[in-house]
Amino acid sequence: MNLTMSLIKADIIAAKQAVDYYDKCKIKDIKNIAAYHLQQAAEKLIIYAQSFCFKFILPEYIDANSLVLTSWEAGSRYDINFKIRIDTLKKTLNVIDEWYNELYKIGYREAYFF
Repeated sequence: MNLTMSLIKADIIAAKQAVDYYDKCKIKDIKNIAAYHLQQAAEKLIIYAQSFCFKFILPEYIDANSLVLTSWEAGSRYDINFKIRIDTLKKTLNVIDEWYNELYKIGYREAYFF
């Protein structure tokens, strides 16, 4: 399997677009889309960063909230009672975007898994 940084960036962009759309239109279910894509971006960044033995970077915020982020995968898609605050999404988006940029800056581009 091939995992590129562009696949991760796509999740970050989708989350940002959902957050921006919520800010504009206040449709609460769009926050679920943001939560799902942020969870996917975080999961992929963890898998991706672990594939490089030379340096593993995990932001403290992601580490401290890993169980919450994990719950967003299914909760945001299947739980009709799923609720998330927009400020939580914005904070998570900011942390994940900064994390992505940091990894990209030090040369992370592509990983292969067999």
